[in-house]
Amino acid sequence: MTGLAVSPAAASRGDSASALNRFVEARLAESSNELQAASSVYAESLKEQPDNALLAGKAYVSAIRAGDFDLAVKAVRTLQLRSKMDPEMPLAILADAFAARDWKTVELAMVELEALKNFSFLQPFLEAWIATAKGQGDAATLSSKQDNPTAQYYLEEQMVLNRLANRRESEAVGLLVSLVQRDEARMAPIRMIAARHFWAINDPATAKEILRSRSSGAEQKLLRQIEAGQRKGIAQKVNASLGLAFLFQRLSNDLAAQQARFPAQVMAQVGARVAGKSDYAFLTLGRSYAAAENHELAVTEFSKVGEQSPYHLVALSSAISSLVTSKQYDQAIARADIALKANPDAPELHILKGQTLQVKGDNAAAAASFESAIKLGEQLERPAMLMASYWLALGGAQEQAGIWPEGLKALEKANQLLPNSPTILNYLGYAQLERRENQQAAIAAIKQAHELRSDSPAITDSLGWAYFITGEHDRAVTYLESALEGEPQDPTINEHLGDAYWTVGRLYEARYAWKSAKLFAEGEDLQRLSSKIDLGLRPGLSSP
Repeated sequence: MTGLAVSPAAASRGDSASALNRFVEARLAESSNELQAASSVYAESLKEQPDNALLAGKAYVSAIRAGDFDLAVKAVRTLQLRSKMDPEMPLAILADAFAARDWKTVELAMVELEALKNFSFLQPFLEAWIATAKGQGDAATLSSKQDNPTAQYYLEEQMVLNRLANRRESEAVGLLVSLVQRDEARMAPIRMIAARHFWAINDPATAKEILRSRSSGAEQKLLRQIEAGQRKGIAQKVNASLGLAFLFQRLSNDLAAQQARFPAQVMAQVGARVAGKSDYAFLTLGRSYAAAENHELAVTEFSKVGEQSPYHLVALSSAISSLVTSKQYDQAIARADIALKANPDAPELHILKGQTLQVKGDNAAAAASFESAIKLGEQLERPAMLMASYWLALGGAQEQAGIWPEGLKALEKANQLLPNSPTILNYLGYAQLERRENQQAAIAAIKQAHELRSDSPAITDSLGWAYFITGEHDRAVTYLESALEGEPQDPTINEHLGDAYWTVGRLYEARYAWKSAKLFAEGEDLQRLSSKIDLGLRPGLSSP
C-alpha cells in the first residue's frame, strides 16, 4: 500500500500546478474583461493559499474592479501580515471595521494609514468621525487651522457635517450661510445632506432656505418633496457613518475627475461599506464603475436608487448613459419608457427619453419627446433657465432632423428665455450660418457668444468659420488655429482650418488638416474630405 501513497514532493508539485492553472485562468478572465469570473477564481485561490502575497495583491485589484469588497478586505489582510500594503489599503480595513464598530481594528488601521503617508491628511477627519461614532464627538476638534492644503480643501464641508452629526445645528447653520450664498455646484451634495437633516428634525423652513437656489435637479426635487410634506426615504439625520462615508465619496468623485479610476473605485467601495444602503453611496459607486467603463456594474448600482430618492433621475440618467455607451440603445429607451409609464407627467423623463433617441440617431422622435417636455414644463411653471434648456434641446433635434425653420424658432425661443447664454447663442448662430441664411444676425450671435466665452474651442471655431464665410480668410485662420489648440482632434475644426489654409495658399497644411479630420469622419463627410485631399478645395467641397 505504501506504493500508492503520494510523496510530499509530488503533492507540492501538484499544488503548485493547480495554483498556477488557477492564476492563468484568472488572468485570462481579466484579459477578456470577465471581472466577476476572475474575482471568483482569485477568491478560491486565496482560500487555498492564504499566505501568498503575490496572489493577494492580484486578488485585491481584481476584487475592487469586480465590486467584491469582502474579497478586497481579505486580500488586504494577507498583505498587511506581509507589510506589503499600498497607501490606500488601510482604508479598506478601517471601513470594514468601522461598519462593524470594531474600534481596536479601526485604531490599528489609522496607525498604518499614517505610516504610509499618502492619505495621512485624512487623519483629523477620521479621528473626528470615530469620536462621534463612539459618542465622544466634539465638533471643535475639526479646527479651521488645518496645516495640510489638501485637508483644507475638504475642511468646510466636513465641519458642516460633523456639527450636524453632533447636534450642533446652530453652528452648522452659521457655516451653511456662506455655502448657500456661494451656490457652488460642487457643494450641491452638502446642501442636500443638510436639508435632509433639518427636514428630519422637523425644521422645514431651514431645509427650504438651504435649497432656495434650486441649482441642481436633485435639489429641485428635494425641495418639491419637502413642500409636499414627503418624509419617508427623504428625511435623514446626519450621523457618523453618513459623514465619514461622504468623505470617501467626495474623494472618489475627485479622483475620478483626475482620471485616477482605480483609487476612485476603492474610495467609492470604502464609502459604500461605511454608509450601508444609501442612495448617494449607490450613485457614487455607479459613477466609479462607469468611469472605469464597467457599465454592467454601473447600471446595477444606479438601479438601486429608488424612485422616491431625490437622486432618482440622476441615477436613471446615469444608467441610461451607461447603456448608451455600451450601445444598448433599445434597453436604454426601454428604461426611459418604464419610468415614463410610472410618471408620465414628469418633463425631465421626456427630456431623458429624447436625449436617448437623439444618441440613437432618431432626431425626429427625439424632437417629439422634447415637445412633450416643453408642454409639461410650461404647465408646471418650471424656471426660465430650465425651459431654455428644453427649447435648446428641441431646436437642436429639429435642426438635425431637417425640421427647419421650426428648429430656428425653437432656438430663438431658448435665446429669448435665457439671453447671454454662450451655448444657445453659438448654436443659434452656427445653425443659420451653416445654411447661409440671416448671416448678419448669425454672425452677431456667434460674436456675442465668443465675448462671453472666449476660451471655448467650439465657439472660437464658429467665429473663425464665420470670418471664412464672409471672406476674412486670414482672420479666419487665426481663430481656427486657436480653436484647434483647444481641441486638436476635433474633425470639424480640422476641416474648417483645412479649408481656410487652402484659401490663403497654405496647401500642404490644408491637406494635413483634412487628413486629421478624415480620421474621425463618416459617410458624406468622409467622402467630401477624401475628395479635398485628392483634388484640393473645389466648388461644392467646402465644409458645411
